[in-house]
Amino acid sequence: MDAVEKITRYTSWMPRGLTRFVEKRMKKIGRVRAMIDQENDKMMGSLESSLKPYKGKYPEFGSLPLQAKDKEEIFSLVKEMSDREQKRWEEGYVSGGIYHGDAEHIAFMNRIYALQSQTNPLHSDLFPSTTKFEAEIISMVAHMLGKNTVPGTENVCGTVTSGGTESILMAMKTYRDHALEERGIERPELVLPETAHTAFDKAGQYFGIKLVKIPVGKDFAADARAMKAAINRNTIAMVGSAPCFPHGIVDPIETLAGIALEHGIGFHTDACLGGFVLAFAGKAGYAAPAFDFKIPGVTSISIDTHKYGYAAKGTSVLLYRDELLRHFQFFTATDWPGGLYHSPTMAGSRPGGLSAACWAAMLSIGQEGYVQATKSILQTAEQIKAGIRAIPELKILGDPLWIPAIASDQLNIYEVMDHLSHKGWSLNGLQKPACFHIALTLRHTQPGVAERFLQDLREAVAHTKAHPGKGEGMAPVYGMASSLPFRGMVSDILKKYLDVVYKV
Repeated sequence: MDAVEKITRYTSWMPRGLTRFVEKRMKKIGRVRAMIDQENDKMMGSLESSLKPYKGKYPEFGSLPLQAKDKEEIFSLVKEMSDREQKRWEEGYVSGGIYHGDAEHIAFMNRIYALQSQTNPLHSDLFPSTTKFEAEIISMVAHMLGKNTVPGTENVCGTVTSGGTESILMAMKTYRDHALEERGIERPELVLPETAHTAFDKAGQYFGIKLVKIPVGKDFAADARAMKAAINRNTIAMVGSAPCFPHGIVDPIETLAGIALEHGIGFHTDACLGGFVLAFAGKAGYAAPAFDFKIPGVTSISIDTHKYGYAAKGTSVLLYRDELLRHFQFFTATDWPGGLYHSPTMAGSRPGGLSAACWAAMLSIGQEGYVQATKSILQTAEQIKAGIRAIPELKILGDPLWIPAIASDQLNIYEVMDHLSHKGWSLNGLQKPACFHIALTLRHTQPGVAERFLQDLREAVAHTKAHPGKGEGMAPVYGMASSLPFRGMVSDILKKYLDVVYKV
């Protein structure tokens, strides 16, 4: 039953005049939906070719083959696709995604993973190496983020998760359960800036937490005064980003954490995206705002080792100020016929090889390596930001360190992004306001990459000025999404997009 049918069904109690009014509105919405569905089908048709570039070029396996395929043939297929995909990120055309990318570094992690591919942290008695790796990853990151630096940081602890989303999910589940047991809160609320990662929305849906989202200021940083005003007796925690994904802006963590401490609630720093950069920015010669456990009110931090920590994809670290808080994350079962069961995160079985590769990556880089990598990225960022600001039609939102969000008051910025995609660039489209960003990594510090991006950006601006309204790919998707008043319709578009993704 769609929205029109639902509303019509429940109007029987209304006065006749109001019923007719509602019916007319619903018919209008139905016509709009039909028009949108028609346009949506057109868009999905054009997107399918870009989402499925291997269609017709490689064998397809919609069902299990009757006979076993030759292993070398399988390897050859995978290698050919891998080689095709590698060129774009290897040459620095991708925003984020691949944060290190050096062939020697990747080969080293692959060797480590191969040794540990059969290990599983769930079976710590069988694979004690996995507990060593994960305990030391947590300890290294904890010391990086302030453990033992000031009073109150002696007991910082944590867990290894599968990525930033799981780290955020686990932190929010922890605050929910802690608030229920310690304060009796049955209708938990979370106060956060609207720019906080959408993983918090997922946590809200999964764990029944009401999200109280506060608009950011003109500088695109969290509005501390407004967030303070939103706190009530059901508030379990506050959130700040370091930096936020959309605009690369670091929220005023010290101020926000102080407010949380004053009100006796938790404060989570989401440093998933850039914690490793911010942690070493000072030693690299760049000023970076405080965001870690040296701030008294910070009670948890999420930070992704598989981003600027340069580990293989699939690891993140979630830290807590003490073990008592971490206990609310753990799952235990004491009455199962299968035995006593305990698990620290969402998953039961986990790939121990990823933890081993993460541990090895961190050891192979060391503090000096992270400082040098951070310095290279921030130097490249200064060059690119200066180049963007020199283009009259464009502007950078706020004052980011290394993730500039690019907007325009004169052009359809999605058409600029679309033209860049035809040049080979894979960038992140954003909304509210319309913009896109480039998350700079070590791939962009290679000679000539920054210059190529700025040249292509200038050409994209000139092309958009000369040919307005000619965007393809995601440009019309973002255009339609920004114009629709009913977010449920936008959600339908995204679900159809995912249908295409999983289509053989």
